[in-house]
Amino acid sequence: MIRHWLTAALVLVMLVGLTASAQAQPNLRNPKFPPSLQNVFLLRSDEVQQELNLNDEQKTELQDLTLQLQQEAFEILSGLQDLTPEEQQEMMGEISEMIAEKGQEVKAKVDALLNKEQLARLDELSLQARGAQALEDESVLSALQVSDEQKEKLAEIRDKGMEAIEKALGNLQGGGGQRELRAKMRELRDELNEKAMAVLTPEQKKQLEKMQGEKFEFPSRGGGFPF
Repeated sequence: MIRHWLTAALVLVMLVGLTASAQAQPNLRNPKFPPSLQNVFLLRSDEVQQELNLNDEQKTELQDLTLQLQQEAFEILSGLQDLTPEEQQEMMGEISEMIAEKGQEVKAKVDALLNKEQLARLDELSLQARGAQALEDESVLSALQVSDEQKEKLAEIRDKGMEAIEKALGNLQGGGGQRELRAKMRELRDELNEKAMAVLTPEQKKQLEKMQGEKFEFPSRGGGFPF
């Protein structure tokens, strides 16, 4: 049984680089995670920190922010585990609001921490790392002038992709190893990106590449939001 209440906490844990010991298969379709939260995962990378030329003070503050998110994620998990299924479902609206608010809070902190050039490059790296998922951002859709028909196609591709990801996550519950799970996630994510990019016109693809900036080679251990 897919327990929606685990979605926010589990994915938030994974965003900050931890492994949750989940006894349920999460539904990844809701709620959405703001790019600012996903960028925290990026900013943990030594290679990304070097690319942005962060100083020691910035690195320390980012570490403190990561630890804060870890603690809050585990608090969510511990607070939900003893609830009934009905109570868990009722909490989803509150969790969605919490994630949106946390996204705004994190964005404000990162905006204050990084300089203009660092923020601009982080935006480019975020677009590269999130791949097709960036096509859910209204700002990106607007910049690319994506049509309503294209949006419908992208939504259909995402729904089918999330079904495949949910099935793959079930392997963790069924005894699949973390290494196999991560490999499968990368495979599914690549397939999703390929299908989504095929929806865009050549002009839109060119514009997106421009928005992504200079190509960055993310470390193989993880370069962006895991899904």
